[in-house]
Amino acid sequence: MISENLTIYKQIYPNQCQKIATLGYRSVINIRPDFEMEAQPSSADLAAATKDADLEYCYLPFDEERLSLTTIQKFAEFYNRCSKPVMLFCGSGTRAKLLYQSALMQGLL
Repeated sequence: MISENLTIYKQIYPNQCQKIATLGYRSVINIRPDFEMEAQPSSADLAAATKDADLEYCYLPFDEERLSLTTIQKFAEFYNRCSKPVMLFCGSGTRAKLLYQSALMQGLL
């Protein structure tokens, strides 16, 4: 947990979305591009599962090579708009932490 409004986590799966909602989260932001790994769930599957769990869902795929000010600004828009608390995730949590810190350093959060 980064703050009471944000947790950064590794890959989540559709069958975890109800539990995420039960834990009190209101939104999920997925920054992992589809098809990055063979066994990962698709964004469409996660969107359906979060909807079933009554969670807001945002998808902003990027890899570390494509981190740009535009990506940081779009993340900040999603984060600021989403109901809190938010779970932000990628494959391992590393990119999610980088994105959050970059938005924070830009004064966007």
